[in-house]
Amino acid sequence: MEMRRLSDPPAESGLFPASGPGMLAMPTPSLAVAGPTLRTARERMGMSLQDVAAETRIAVRHLAALEEARFDGFAAPVYVMGFARNYARAVGVSRDWISDCLRDAVEAQFGQRSRFDLGWSHEGAAHAARFGRS
Repeated sequence: MEMRRLSDPPAESGLFPASGPGMLAMPTPSLAVAGPTLRTARERMGMSLQDVAAETRIAVRHLAALEEARFDGFAAPVYVMGFARNYARAVGVSRDWISDCLRDAVEAQFGQRSRFDLGWSHEGAAHAARFGRS
């Protein structure tokens, strides 16, 4: 399988009409369309999650979580947004569009967490309680 570079334009158009060099015009931003759009763009470029991981140096588990709109396991909102923007760039999706899709959901999820809670265990909450932080 031939890997595509970040600077390469998408292999084909169809689902989303082209809006700029290497970028695709996107539907109205929402959390519901963000993951499926990233997956569709990746598949249209003939890339696997492993290919995108090699290109972006983002772990496959984080790429899969972005496609599934799961933000547990990310330490902070900046990681979700940065990884999503880099993933989008690698598959020809507008970085601003993906940011618009995810911003509200990411802020809501991280706003509910305790300071040390990474969302995958109770260790963060226990640590916060032990040291009197929330």
